[in-house]
Amino acid sequence: MNRRLFLCAVAGAAILAGCTRTDEATDPVWGKQPCAHCSMLVSDRAHAGELSLSQERHYFDDIGCMVLWLEERGGRAEHVWVRTPDGARWTDASTSSFGSGASTPMDFGFEPRATGISWTELRSRIVAKKMEGT
Repeated sequence: MNRRLFLCAVAGAAILAGCTRTDEATDPVWGKQPCAHCSMLVSDRAHAGELSLSQERHYFDDIGCMVLWLEERGGRAEHVWVRTPDGARWTDASTSSFGSGASTPMDFGFEPRATGISWTELRSRIVAKKMEGT
C-alpha cells in the first residue's frame, strides 16, 4: 500500500511540474539550485537571474552568467527576470535599469538599480567584457 501511495505522489508531482507557468518568475531553491552557466549555487537574491525557454526554467547566480548563457544559445528567451533593486521580488529584465561596480558572485559587477543602463546596453557590455578576457 505504501508503494502505491508513493507512486501516486510521484505521478502527481510530475503532472504539477508539467503545468508550471513559464510566464511568471518563481524562486529557485535558494542555496541549492546551481547556476545554469557556472554551476555555482544561486544564493545571493540581489544578483540572481531567471529565464524561461521552451518550457524550461533556468536560474543564474549572477546577471552576467545569464547574459553569457543567452548569448551562447542565440540570445533569445521567452521571459527574462532579475530581482528588483531592493532584491525583494522578480521583475522583467527588459524594462529594468542596471548599474555597474557592484560586488557580484561572479564579478561581472552589474546589478539592478532604480536608474542606469538598459538591458540591451548591459548585454552589450557583458559580452564585450567577456571578449576582452578571452
